[in-house]
Amino acid sequence: MAAASTSAHVTERNFSELQRRKRNKIPSTVLLLQMCRQNKEVKQLHGQLILNGLIHRSPNAARLVESYVGVSETDDALLVFKSSIQSPDTFAYNVMIRGLILSKQPMESLFLYEQLLAKGLLPDSHTYTFVLKACCHLKAVLEGKQVHAQIIKNGVEPNTHICSSLISMYSYAGSMESAKQVLEEFAEDHSGVCPFNSMITGYMNEGLVEEAIKIFDKMKHKDTATWSTMLSGYVKNGLHQDALITFQKMMSYNVPLNESSLVCTLSACGELGALDQGRWIHKYILNKRDIVISVNVDTALVDMYAKCGCIEFSYQLFEKMPQRDVVTWGVIISSFATHGQASKCFQLFDEMIESGVEPNGIVFVAILSACSHAGLVEKGCHYFDQMVHQFGIRPSIEHFGCMVDLLGRAGRLAEAEQLILSMPEEPNSIILGALFNACRIHNDVERGRPLFQRLINLEPSPDRYKLAASLFANNGEDYEIRKLLKDKNLETRCGLSNIQVDGVDHEFMVSDIANNRAEDVYETLGA
Repeated sequence: MAAASTSAHVTERNFSELQRRKRNKIPSTVLLLQMCRQNKEVKQLHGQLILNGLIHRSPNAARLVESYVGVSETDDALLVFKSSIQSPDTFAYNVMIRGLILSKQPMESLFLYEQLLAKGLLPDSHTYTFVLKACCHLKAVLEGKQVHAQIIKNGVEPNTHICSSLISMYSYAGSMESAKQVLEEFAEDHSGVCPFNSMITGYMNEGLVEEAIKIFDKMKHKDTATWSTMLSGYVKNGLHQDALITFQKMMSYNVPLNESSLVCTLSACGELGALDQGRWIHKYILNKRDIVISVNVDTALVDMYAKCGCIEFSYQLFEKMPQRDVVTWGVIISSFATHGQASKCFQLFDEMIESGVEPNGIVFVAILSACSHAGLVEKGCHYFDQMVHQFGIRPSIEHFGCMVDLLGRAGRLAEAEQLILSMPEEPNSIILGALFNACRIHNDVERGRPLFQRLINLEPSPDRYKLAASLFANNGEDYEIRKLLKDKNLETRCGLSNIQVDGVDHEFMVSDIANNRAEDVYETLGA
């Protein structure tokens, strides 16, 4: 790429800045680096720096590292950092540490930070912010405390970003009291919003919703991120109705919407079956020119319509999407799996591979689930083998659960049991529960008895006792199970379905006749 082709993308303002810096003797190649948006552009300017003999002149190599990080080429950035910067300064370290964090290599970024300290360089506020983020990702509270101590020792006044990172680091590691203390010390002299947002996120992640609400209610100033944090927290904790109420308040206060707030609200609509609310949000997005419909928002719409029962319309939206990532494919495949259309799942999986998108573990959970519900054992075994050997995905508990369920439903209990024994980790209650349910379906009392004992040791829920009573009924043992259930004062739970009609939530239980709309429902279903 010639310099002229890159500068064609430069705005008039950037061009003026370029001219000003040229007069200050900064090489044009280095200035153009900051305007690159593609890896091939950075590589071509990298070549020019080498040819012109400018690569080893400070701070040219550091700027090159920054550009590689900007186009998500961390390996190239690290190569330049190690080979072309003889004595990296704090700026160079900051750029590389940030790049490693963005590429999900937090441990390597901590090693680089230790190297910075070993060379006697003084970290700045950017260094501390990046390193604390690495500690946050790793939940490394001990290392985070050491960084916190260095900040105090070096007399660095914590700014908004450092405080937010400290709060996130402590809260993600479960040290909520330490996070609270940081916030209280910050709030004495500052009024920035970000640390409060981080505290709300921390409380929500720990399931401390009431504490998060207290912080939110006390805040005098709230930005879009604050509201989005509350929405995300409500959805994460299954409080979908609270999420919709919060969204409505957000709209009434004319708070600008961002991607996160839209995605979270659409997720809440899908979980509640609130189709009318979801449709309204969809129309609002289409009518607002200032809202960019990203891949994430489009995916959330596809998911919402599918969960509200509109699978065909969901698929139409999916087909119209200009861009799709692996999450989008996972959502549509999962949707058809939930609706019992296994053949459509297989078709979509093949289309995804043909489009160049590589499946992840979530996609394979959806495919294996579809195989299980359709009773396609050989197909399921094929996809499981393909996942491991062709795509190199390590099976998770969810994958093993699908396979155990698939084999169990087909009556291949010995194979299901052998698969559990081959697992690299101890099976959880979901895995054992799937096999136990298969024992119940196929009346395998001998295999089911030891499974029942393991299950109630792991998760002594009343539903386990109810299933056990069903299994052991033919053997005359159900009386003892029901007596245990009564003695332990355990109540079995009924399955619930939820749907929202005209803004009103309706819950239905299995064989429900108490709901005031039950008669209409059964009449519609022809029951």
